[in-house]
Formats: sequence, C-alpha cells, structure tokens
Amino acid sequence: MKWPLVCLVAFASVIWAADSWSLSTDDTAAVVAVEQGRPVLKRLGLPGGRANWLPLGAPEILPSSVGRQGRSTPTKWRFQGGSLDSPGGNLTLRFTNADPPLDLQSIWRARPGRGPVEHWLTIANKSAGPVTLGHQESLVLSGLAVPPGEADVWWINRGGGNAGKEGGTFTQRLDPAFDQVLTTDPTDGASPVPWFAIQVGTVQGLYAGWEFSGVGRIHIRAHEVRVGNLPEFKTDLPAGETFLTPLAFVGCYSGDIDDGSYSLHRFVLEKLLPPLPKEQPYPTLAYNLYLDGGGEKAQEADVLRSAAICKDLGFETFVADAMWFPQAGDWRWDPARFPNSIDPIEQFVHQHGMKLGLWVAWTQGGISDDPASLDIRRHPDWFVRAFKPDQKMDYLHWDFLMDLGCDAARDWAERVTQKLVSEFKLDYFKHDSSPIVTKCEQTNHRHRYGVDVSYWSTLGYYQVQEKLIQRFPSLALEGCSGGGHIKDFGYIRRVHYIVTTDTLSALPDRQSLYDSTFALPPAVLQAYTYENYYNHDADRPLPYLWRSAMMGAWQIDPTKSVNWTPEERAEVKKATAIYKSWIRPMLRDVKVHHILPRPDGYHWDGMFYWSPGLKHGTLYIFRPNNDQVEQRVRLKGLEPAALYRVRSQDGSVAEESRTGTALMQDGLRIRLPGKYTSDLVCLEEGR
Repeated sequence: MKWPLVCLVAFASVIWAADSWSLSTDDTAAVVAVEQGRPVLKRLGLPGGRANWLPLGAPEILPSSVGRQGRSTPTKWRFQGGSLDSPGGNLTLRFTNADPPLDLQSIWRARPGRGPVEHWLTIANKSAGPVTLGHQESLVLSGLAVPPGEADVWWINRGGGNAGKEGGTFTQRLDPAFDQVLTTDPTDGASPVPWFAIQVGTVQGLYAGWEFSGVGRIHIRAHEVRVGNLPEFKTDLPAGETFLTPLAFVGCYSGDIDDGSYSLHRFVLEKLLPPLPKEQPYPTLAYNLYLDGGGEKAQEADVLRSAAICKDLGFETFVADAMWFPQAGDWRWDPARFPNSIDPIEQFVHQHGMKLGLWVAWTQGGISDDPASLDIRRHPDWFVRAFKPDQKMDYLHWDFLMDLGCDAARDWAERVTQKLVSEFKLDYFKHDSSPIVTKCEQTNHRHRYGVDVSYWSTLGYYQVQEKLIQRFPSLALEGCSGGGHIKDFGYIRRVHYIVTTDTLSALPDRQSLYDSTFALPPAVLQAYTYENYYNHDADRPLPYLWRSAMMGAWQIDPTKSVNWTPEERAEVKKATAIYKSWIRPMLRDVKVHHILPRPDGYHWDGMFYWSPGLKHGTLYIFRPNNDQVEQRVRLKGLEPAALYRVRSQDGSVAEESRTGTALMQDGLRIRLPGKYTSDLVCLEEGR
C-alpha cells in the first residue's frame, strides 16, 4: 500500500469548487465542500500551512435509509444550499429527503481562538408518523495521510473508581494493521475518555473527541477515524421532532503531545466550560464533610465544628457530603439529627464568608414515607427496574436509579434540584451516583431498543443541568458519579468540576491527573484527599498528600481531623495559602508538561506546569517508596535564552537563576530527604 505523506500535499495548489467553504480557529483550518450533492471535508491542517491530513478528501456519510412502519426505506438526499456565519464560525449545509419528508443539517463550527473545529448533524422528521433512525457517525476522517513508521496513537482511561486499577495512558505505533476501538461508557470507570491523538514524532499531531456522555465509540484505523454512537444504535423519532447526532471535534497542532493538549485545554476552558460563578474563585478550595463528622451519624454540632475547621484552614467552600439526609431519595436534612434543618449551618457558613455546598444523589430512589421523597413505590415506572417489596434498602444504595429519559422523572428532577438550591441557599451543588443510565427494563420511557437508553438518558440529564445553570448563574456544579465514571467533553459543558478518581489517596490522585490532563485541563479535575485512610505512609496529613491533589481543583476530605497535630494543621494552612497565591492563578492558563513517567508508587514522578500569561510555573516532584535520594529532572517548554529564577518550598534545590537552555538540557538536580517526600519548585521568568 502506498502511503500519502502529509508534507507532500500542498493546500495552495488545490482549486476548490464553488460549493466550498473555509473555516479556521487559531490552531485548525478546514475546507468543507459539497461534491455530487454530498458533503466532503477537503482539507484539515494548520492555518496557513501546506500540509493536509486529508489529501483525498473525507466524504461525510449521510443516512442511507430510515425505518418506517417496520420496513427500511432508502433515502435520496438533495442538497438545498449552505450558509456560513463568519463571525460565529458556523457552516450549515442543508439537505432534504422527499419520502419520508426529512430535513438534515450538517453543521461545522470553527470558533475564534485556540482549539479544534466541531461537527454535528440534526435530522428533523417532517412526516406524519414516526421514523426509525439507525446509526449515524458524528465525524468521519477517511483517507488520513500519516507518514509510515513515525506516528503514535495516544488515548487514556478514566480511572473512575481507582486510577491505579482503572486508569492509564496508552500509546501504540500507528502501522498499517492498526485497529483500535475506544468504547466509552458513563457507568464504567475503566472505559476510555472519548479522545485520542495521533502524534507524528515531536513535530505535529491531530486529536479528536466526542462531546457526549452516553455510550459511544471512537474507531481508529491506519487511514480512518469514526466517532459517534455505537454501530448498532437505532431509535425512534416521532413526527415533528428533531434528532441530534452528538457533537464531535477534530484539532491540529504543531509540537508534541503536550502542545496538542494545551490547545484542547484552552478550548475546554474558553468554549465548553459553563460560565464561571462571578462570586467564587476558580477553582475554589473546597472542604468536604463526609467521614469527619461521623458519617450518617453526624449531628448539627459535628457539622458546625467541621465548618469552623474549614474556615480556620483557609478553605473557601464547605460541602456537606453523603451524611445529612434520613435515607437515599429523602432529600431533607434528617429531622432526628438536624431538628433545625440546614439553617444554623447555612448561617454560620455565609456569615463567615464561605460558600455552601451540598451532595445530592438526586436520581437515586428510596422507600421513605415523606410525601416529597423520591419513593420507588409511588413512582415505580420512573426507575430502571422494578422494586421487590422484600428487598433490603441501605442508607445508600446505587442500583435504584431514575431514568432521565422518562419525561416525568426528568420533570421531577428539574423541580427538585432547583428547589434544593433555592431553599437551602446553596452556592455549590454536587451530584453523585449515576445520572446517566445505560440499561433500563421499562417500556414507557423515551428509549425503544436498549441501545438507545443512554442516549436519551444523557439528553435528559443535560436538560436538568442546563436549567440549573440558567436559573442560578452564581451556582458552581460538581459532577461526581462515583468518582470519574463520567469524564468527557459533554459533561464539562454542564459542570464546573469533574471528580477525577474515587480513591482519595496520594498515588491514585497523581495517576488520575497524569492521565486526564492529556485531554482535560487540571482546573476542571477535582481531586480529593483522605488522610490516614488508604496508605499510612503516603496519606499522612502532610504536604506529600496535599500536593498530590493541589495539581488540580483540590477538595480536602478529612477523616479524623481531631487527631491532627499542630504541625499538621499548620502544614494545611500553608498549603492553602500557596494554592491561592501561586498555584490557582496558573490553573486558568497552564500548560501541562508530562516530564516524568506515569506515577507507579516506586519511581520518582512529577509534572511541570507553566503559565504563558503569568510567566511562572511549578514543578511538582514526588519521591514515593524509593531509595533514590536525588533525581535529575529536565524541564520543557521554556524559552532557551530567557533567564529563570528557581526556588523551592522545601529546599530540594538551591535558589538560583538559570537559562531555559540549561533547565531543559541539563535539568535540575532535586534532592528529597526520605521516602514519601515532595517539593514544589517554583520558576519565574526574568525580565
């Protein structure tokens, strides 16, 4: 097979047909044309560059048939014209089908600034009856031109329950036999994040992803990429309704994999992330109360004591976690333990200048007799399966979930979530359990074929979140879902934070942040810390543990703060001060450099963060269970001729000034005194 080379395809030599349009972000340029009545992606590359990843053009595949009254009906799409909204970067290509009457729009978007171009389709049913739609790709890149023997494919797993067991960063050489399917699943913490990159040496690359949280897949072969729902997907579309084929994106970059990640990070922060609450710093420093107050036995005095600790340690948002309600589905403050409801806690938190947060698994049902509760017995048709009267119900259980593809269930969720935020005067709202289901036994919900359960459940969940954002613009939203089970680009359009892993320990935190920052910026990745819970060496309430989470949005989650020594309490205060003054300002515009291998608990590990805007950065460095006292670390991404002031929090390096060349070629010799020690090495570019 003859491989076309990227470098040999000259964009300037191509003459486009009349029905063609050019789109461009700061990073990615595309030309879309309509040839013989069908859309074709003719060019994909860097703006102003000559290289084209698609020298032969990638035809878009439109639905070849639809189902009607149990029979397959071929489609005959007719192109009706295209329009380009230049300021917004939206190109809309319109097609119609006569029998049955259908309107299809193929939409491309290239928004100003850094990042990729996006693509999606809509199909409107103009007929008098329902039609059955089959699988439709969100993005097809056929005829990819990749230099042989020079490119690697990168992808990552979510690491939801435990990043050490379910996470990972994977690379594989893209040879002619390459064939990899990345199946994404919002209930599987080990499934891939819907993203991949093709890296050609250290010179250039391409990445693509899916902006949807339902079950789907990215299929990568040597010369072709397909992004979208599973091939077996199908669903019914009633008369008058419009079906959305979820958004996908593709971006180009020059440099190495971290350069590509930075381009995508800017896109996530500037284009996808919901508007940030103006009254809250981002990321907020949050204090989570779960075990520290006694768990489900906690009372008002315990919660108030923890709120006072939150204030004393320098945290800004106090979050009551899964400990305040009588039982799952009954979302009241337990009248027996909290006779005054949330009022004294809300008043204390707000009077002391903090923000108030709350955990609610609002899709999880129970058997409470309270008339306002989500009682499975009163609404059995809302849930994914039937309740057996003799079944034991625990304080928390994870298998009685509403399907938000049920209109009545979604309407209830919209009312209740807004009521909780308003009534409890919340500033921060955390959702857990699974708001998106992938299996459902009911026959009266929006899904019809099993394969479409997660599609409609996802859209229902999105609607609940979007209504919250619309009504409460000052509300911060955290997505947990049992840790990072839902970790994707559709989710981050509806939450401000994604919990990165559910094992709240130093090593899994670092593993998860290492993996996830290839696709998502660290500011959106919420990392928790349990002290003295998983690993008594690594998880002592000392800087080693705190710094493992301070690489992202840090949320402390004490387990027994009454046992902390004055030294340990002082170390937390010091860490919160450093986070506020030095680290947090970087996270809004930080380039992540994966300079050492993925953390494994034995070898030294660390990452280098650099803020181009602030011109300062941090090397996070960790010595785990390792006998090696010193480590040489070579930095990346610095200006060779610039002079940098180097200092460290704990003295692992001498304070000095060095050139970018010296720091990148010779590196820093780091010395840490013992196992499970760490340091923050700070760099500032001189004038």
